[in-house]
Amino acid sequence: MSFNRFKPGLALVAALALGLAGCGGGSGSPQTQQTTTQSQAQVPQPEIVAPEQVTLALLVPESSSRSSAAQLGTALQRAARMAHSDLNDPAIDLRIYDTAGDPDVAASIAARAIADGADLILGPLFGSATKSIAPIAAQAGVNVLSFSTDTSAAGGPVWVTGFLPEMEAARILSFAQQQSYLNVGVFYPNTPYGEAAVRGALEADTAGQTRIIASTGFAPGFDGIQEGAETFASTAAGADAILIATGGTDLNSAGSFMNFYDFDPVVVKYMGLGQWFSGRTLKEIALRGGWFPAPDPDASRAFSDRYAAQYGEKPPLLAVLGYDAVQIAGQSILASRGTDEVPLSALALTRPTGFQGAFGPVRLTPDGRNQRALAILEVGPRGFEMIDPAPESFGAGF
Repeated sequence: MSFNRFKPGLALVAALALGLAGCGGGSGSPQTQQTTTQSQAQVPQPEIVAPEQVTLALLVPESSSRSSAAQLGTALQRAARMAHSDLNDPAIDLRIYDTAGDPDVAASIAARAIADGADLILGPLFGSATKSIAPIAAQAGVNVLSFSTDTSAAGGPVWVTGFLPEMEAARILSFAQQQSYLNVGVFYPNTPYGEAAVRGALEADTAGQTRIIASTGFAPGFDGIQEGAETFASTAAGADAILIATGGTDLNSAGSFMNFYDFDPVVVKYMGLGQWFSGRTLKEIALRGGWFPAPDPDASRAFSDRYAAQYGEKPPLLAVLGYDAVQIAGQSILASRGTDEVPLSALALTRPTGFQGAFGPVRLTPDGRNQRALAILEVGPRGFEMIDPAPESFGAGF
């Protein structure tokens, strides 16, 4: 229910004012009215200070020669504009800069944005471009919220805000431990994504959440998976769960080979990461009953519907990174007003309670990474079912 429905119109206010004046019967003499007016004039009025203008520079690869990157760049800037509109803060200026998906161009664009007065850089998309702008941002004292998942670019003025495989691995393994799946084998591609997933699994092992009894990397593609699966099967005896850290057609092949090597999915729990959130996952019968972390489905659907209503098409999942980056900046700025906190400083950006993103809570960690509240979904015969909701908030510490 909107309070505006009960807000009287100007005509009604005027009528009430005239009615009250008539009921007064002119009891106040001109001298009394003049004294009252003079008394009111002598009361010091509070000074209205407008919030200081803040400029956000969004770096996206809208003219990239790679069509997928260019399309994602467009989606990122559209989602960022949605967030800017939602903030409805006239003191926040959002400016869009095109990096063309080139690290050298990104560096020159970042320098231009800083010269234009940027207080915070949002983007770029790729790790290579993020590394190219990092020294420029550091020299200028401007922080960066990159959309990359490359944690080797994190640190100093840079936070990577993409969906990090190591954080996803920690989430799924923590849930698996609660369900008494303690001995885990990890099957992963020999890629930065796969290696990050292994790091997350080993960190969970070190924290005492579970025990990694085997880990095998494979070359992406059918032949590499076939060779890797044979090696994995010879080392992972006794595993009660397998983390398959890939997606798409490689995931289907990996699931099939795990089953072929007698890892019965009825006995051994198959688990994955965010890349499982694809229609392809549903096509492999061996993956039925498997678990993986993903954004809250209802929140994801709501964001997608809003985007589609405004732009006429569904957004890619990663478009949310543009929305969340602007929201993190805006909420940080709002929280710092009226305090001694420096807006958009490292301290302001890494508050332990985090920020509210489109899919739920998200926070930036002091080491330049991020944490997102993720649900656990199960692969069903006709779709994905949520079996553990995403946390509504973060704890007090990192």
